[in-house]
Amino acid sequence: MDNVIRPTFGSRSPRSDARSGPPAPDAVRTLRLLGHAGGYRVGLVEDAEATEGPVLRVVLGAEAGDVVEAVAVMPATSEGAVDAEMVGMAVLRTLEIVGEDGGPGIA
Repeated sequence: MDNVIRPTFGSRSPRSDARSGPPAPDAVRTLRLLGHAGGYRVGLVEDAEATEGPVLRVVLGAEAGDVVEAVAVMPATSEGAVDAEMVGMAVLRTLEIVGEDGGPGIA
C-alpha cells in the first residue's frame, strides 16, 4: 500500500524511481477544491503521467501561496476516487479542528 503515511513522510530526499522536476502542466488536471481551513487549501488533482501510473493526489498548500504538495496518492480508479475524497475531507476536518480557537492542543 503506497498510500500509507510512513515514518519518512515529508522527507525531501528524491527517490531514484521518481521523476525529476514538477509534472508537465498537461499531465496534472485539477479535479476540485475540497475546501479551505486553518490557512490552508485542500484539493484533488489527477496525474495521468505519474511513475506509478495514473493516480489521484490529495494536495495541501497555504492559501496565500501557489505551491501545493501531495499528502496522499490513490490509484485513478472509481474506488481510488472514493478513497481520495474521504482522505481529503479528513485532512480538511483536521485542519478545521486544529485551527479552532480553544480547540484541542497537539498531544
